[in-house]
Amino acid sequence: MKRPTVLVTTRRTTRGIRYIDYVGELHLRLLLRLKISPLILPAVAGVLPFVPEYTGRMDGLLLVEGEDIEPKRYSARKENFRYLEKTDPLKDEIELRLLRHALRRELPVLGICRGSQLLNVACGGSLFGDVRKEKRSRLRHIHPSRYDAYRHPIEVIPGTPLADWYGRKNIRVNSYHHQGIRRLARRFRPMAQAPDGLVEAYFDPRANFLVGLQFHPERMLPEHRGNMRVWEAFAAAVHKRARR
Repeated sequence: MKRPTVLVTTRRTTRGIRYIDYVGELHLRLLLRLKISPLILPAVAGVLPFVPEYTGRMDGLLLVEGEDIEPKRYSARKENFRYLEKTDPLKDEIELRLLRHALRRELPVLGICRGSQLLNVACGGSLFGDVRKEKRSRLRHIHPSRYDAYRHPIEVIPGTPLADWYGRKNIRVNSYHHQGIRRLARRFRPMAQAPDGLVEAYFDPRANFLVGLQFHPERMLPEHRGNMRVWEAFAAAVHKRARR
């Protein structure tokens, strides 16, 4: 039986004087473990005319890490420009095209970290330029010296999928971002919030699977069964959509 396909776009960095494109291996290994074939779309110059060839094979979309989303993509404030860090306009454009296709066809979408922010933007929401500075929050949302070890608490909203996956009201999550959701798009409902009020998880209650998580469950698999349940729920939605 043919396995369903989930698209994921690369992120670009440098090795010496040359660019390389990559996707975090944890994402790829989980997709394969869940009997899904990852299809990697490179965010390189010249790829835009070929995006329709990729979308023709897509049963689901995974949006993951990357640079800041350009403020021109949403209803921005001056703070969005003041605190802007490195951007990747091509990655923005590729993923917005993939998202528009996925939303039209009602395909499952999982957005993690930057991916949750982009999904919110694509549906009409907006972002903070820098969460901690704009909210005057004491809560760290990024801790570079403790990149994988840092955790902060979030409160899970009862009656949401996140509450079902984790089975508890409070969990501790990792955090690697300075942008964040300012205004949640109207189609979405929050599933969890940080102590400073930042939306850490959301979903569309009318969709098959349309979920955004500011944290990275794939990096915390041993810590709570709920981290794997997130991925299992996404995979189940992808398999179900592929059988249609």
